[in-house]
Parts: sequence; structure tokens; C-alpha cells
Amino acid sequence: MLSLLALMWLASAPPESLPAASPQTAPQCLTSQGRTVFGFQCRSSGTDAACAQTPYGLCRTFNGRVHCWDPPRAVIHHPPSGGSRPECKESRGQVACGYNCRISNGEVACNRTPYGVCTVHFSRLVCWDPSDTIIHAYGAQTPQPRCVTASEAVACGYDCKTDRAEVRCASTPRGVCRIDNGNFTCFDPPVLLHCEHSAPPSAGG
Repeated sequence: MLSLLALMWLASAPPESLPAASPQTAPQCLTSQGRTVFGFQCRSSGTDAACAQTPYGLCRTFNGRVHCWDPPRAVIHHPPSGGSRPECKESRGQVACGYNCRISNGEVACNRTPYGVCTVHFSRLVCWDPSDTIIHAYGAQTPQPRCVTASEAVACGYDCKTDRAEVRCASTPRGVCRIDNGNFTCFDPPVLLHCEHSAPPSAGG
């Protein structure tokens, strides 16, 4: 009787209440137009075929071409807590894949990590990401950088300082920048953490 009730509950439950399918964890092969590709999330457009190289990558098709992209290892081992996922976008035949993808004036650009930032400066997309070393050190708590403009100049990073025509930023969250008599000086202390991973994280995590 209990089993019957459980089956009836599952049948009536809305789709969003059911567990989501796990990401593909086993590599596959795909043959298209006499060519075989191997990897993950493989796709074929009929004339083109490609695969991501890790279970954490993605493939998308634009204008008959398959575009695949994989996040860097630092992001795979230290994913964001907010659930940000990579994506691909296309504009005027140009394709970019990554995080926080943006389109402006026909240009498309993405961050290579979920911890980066993109801005538009004089109709140009500017994207910046903290280094893999910083992501290994801070993980999901990596501080958000920012982009600052001064006249025609733009810079991205941390502790940015600017005057009327110039701007400088540190490259690390603990870095500092100063302006003395119109001269910019920035200093970034070294990251002393040595990060090792004996095994990749679960693709379903």
C-alpha cells in the first residue's frame, strides 16, 4: 500500500520537484561527415562536430558551426557558490564562450571565470579575470573586482586609483595602489598558498 502511494505521489509531483538529471560524466564519441570526435557534450550540426574536453564544458551550435568551451581547472576545483554557469553567445558571426557574456555594439565577450568582470568603455567590451592562483587561494569567496575609467583609460582589478586621465588597479585582492604627486604605484603581495588536488570534483556537485 505504501509503495502504491509513493508511486502515485511521484506521478502527480510537478516536474521541478523531481531530481535533475546528472551531468554527463562518461566521455562519448560522435561521427559526422566521416570524422569522429571524442569528449563530452558532443554536438553535430550536420557539417561540423565537436566535443568539450571535460564534463564541466559545454557545446553550442551557431550558424552551422559547433563551438565548445571548457572552464579553467581553477574554476572546476573552486566553483562559485551562486550557481553561475558558462554560456556561449553570438553576435554578427562572432562567438564567445565563458561566464557573464555580454553583447555590445555587435561585439561579444565573456569572462574566462565566474569571478571576473566585464564593462563597456567607449563602445568596446573590456573583460578581466583574477588569476588562477587567486581563485585557488580564495575559492568561492574570491572578491569581486571592478573596472574603473578615467577619460579614455580603463583598468580592472582591485583597489583601483584614478586621476583625470589615468587609472591603475592591483591584480590581487590584497594589493594596494597609491598616487603620489601624480605617480601611480601598485603593489601585490605574493600568494603563498600551494594548492594541490588529488582528484577532480564530482561533475554533479
